[in-house]
Amino acid sequence: MINYTISYNNPHRHFVDFEFTTKTNEAKTMQFQLSAWRPGRYELANFSQNIQKWAAFDENNNPLPFKKITKDLWEVDTNGTIEITVTYNFYANQLDAGACYLDEYQLYLNPVQCMFYIVDRMEEYYKIVFDIPKNYKIASSMMQEENMLTVKGYDMLSESPIICSDTLQHGTYEVDGIVFHLWFQGECKPDWGKLNKDFVAFTKSQIKHFGGFPVDEYHYFFQITPYRSYHGVEHTKNTVLLLGPGKEIMDKRYEDLLGVCSHELYHTWNVKSIRPVEMYPYDYTKENYFRTGFVAEGVTTYMGDMMLYNSGVFNWEAFVKTQNQNIERHLTNYGRFNLSVADSGFDNWLDGYKLGAPNRKTSIYPDASICMLMIDLEIIQNTEGKKSLHSVMKELYEDFALKEKGYSEDDFRNICVKFGGLKVAEIFENHIYGTEDYIPTLKTVLEVVGLELKEMKNPNLSAQYFGFIAVKEDGKIIIKKVEPNSVTDKKGIAPEDEITKVNGEKIEGKLSDTLKGCKENVTLTIKKKFSEETISLAVGNQYKLLEIVRIKKPTEEQLTLRKVWCNN
Repeated sequence: MINYTISYNNPHRHFVDFEFTTKTNEAKTMQFQLSAWRPGRYELANFSQNIQKWAAFDENNNPLPFKKITKDLWEVDTNGTIEITVTYNFYANQLDAGACYLDEYQLYLNPVQCMFYIVDRMEEYYKIVFDIPKNYKIASSMMQEENMLTVKGYDMLSESPIICSDTLQHGTYEVDGIVFHLWFQGECKPDWGKLNKDFVAFTKSQIKHFGGFPVDEYHYFFQITPYRSYHGVEHTKNTVLLLGPGKEIMDKRYEDLLGVCSHELYHTWNVKSIRPVEMYPYDYTKENYFRTGFVAEGVTTYMGDMMLYNSGVFNWEAFVKTQNQNIERHLTNYGRFNLSVADSGFDNWLDGYKLGAPNRKTSIYPDASICMLMIDLEIIQNTEGKKSLHSVMKELYEDFALKEKGYSEDDFRNICVKFGGLKVAEIFENHIYGTEDYIPTLKTVLEVVGLELKEMKNPNLSAQYFGFIAVKEDGKIIIKKVEPNSVTDKKGIAPEDEITKVNGEKIEGKLSDTLKGCKENVTLTIKKKFSEETISLAVGNQYKLLEIVRIKKPTEEQLTLRKVWCNN
């Protein structure tokens, strides 16, 4: 048993105090490992950089000598020691769906970031006692008795986020005898009736397609912010969702709330249960290289939205909006011609989820989702509606997850090709493992269900007029993307350049509002690292987009297969 006590003083400083005690089992030395990354985000994070103080003591409170073996592995001399106590603190000042945060209003922990396992003792029970205000409630999927949580093994501990607060709002719904918990932290007014109706619908759909649920209960932990935010992280029995502003989550941002929740629930099967062989088991100390990010996130992105549609929670307009957003992200990323989606997923371990070098790679989210859309429609056509991508995922669940083994990229590809035939094999070769243009293939497969791609102008005016995308950072307008061979590119303007003026005037408010009145030519004042110059750009039609629309006169066969696709 590993006994943890968690407390804090001066919460505005954001330091959480940890103390854990355990028997040495007569070991002469003991090693204590903190994770270098967290499952669900495939990049090194080096959480140990948040530890300010670390010490070890014997059963008589005498200091024990220790040293660091790696950046996140501590070794303690325990020769002759019966019981060891380790104390440390952790800086918790990052509020997102996968981090740790402490202030005067809540204590929020993701144990994978801040709690240790003992090398060669990963399967032991953890008992965690919280020294927190008496009026605080604790939200967790671990076993709970008042202010004490218990869980068996580090894998489950690492997968069990915790929120302690006196403002938690809690509701539940039930599907197939499984209780699903909704926890809201932050200022908001949940419409419980609306939430229950929609959550029951898409949850039923997901369980139906897999024929069962991997765990005995499930928790949604919402971190609601007063500012705009959007982030989700999956775990075995729960998920954390960061969303805001709180006053908009039941109306303007309700589709976003549903989208991220359906996505993360689907992960309960895909990646938490149906897991790549390279991560079976997890190695928390280093990169777990794998190339099937297109399955982990591509299938989940596509299916998360599809489940909302086939359950009736999303109408056609809401669903096709998600697909068109994927196409927009694909078309505005010229990395699609440089690095395949399989290789891009592998390289998340290199440069994470940031933009990085311009047009270097593509994404395992929108780009892989488009690939899964294409594979789904090819399978439906090839089997005359008898099979679909759902069939592939159910087979993976039954043949791998339920048998407690990981799948390989060949396993996934072979099942898809078995149902979809040669054309699916070509999608793998050309688009998942290759960098050929998606659009001709996408146009062809959409015809299967009576859909087509229609050209549309980019709603982002700087992208449409000049071929660049900019964001506001610290009050400055910074260019982040430039379309190759656009008028912006040809005039020598590049990512990270700053726009200081438009037509000689400082930019007040949003750049898009400033550009609305532009007709033929615009003069931009561009500040680079060592120079500032004024450049004239001609208004054009850049960063062109495509959107999915229904064809006017579909055939009976197209309508039949569309019905299979939408209601499958």
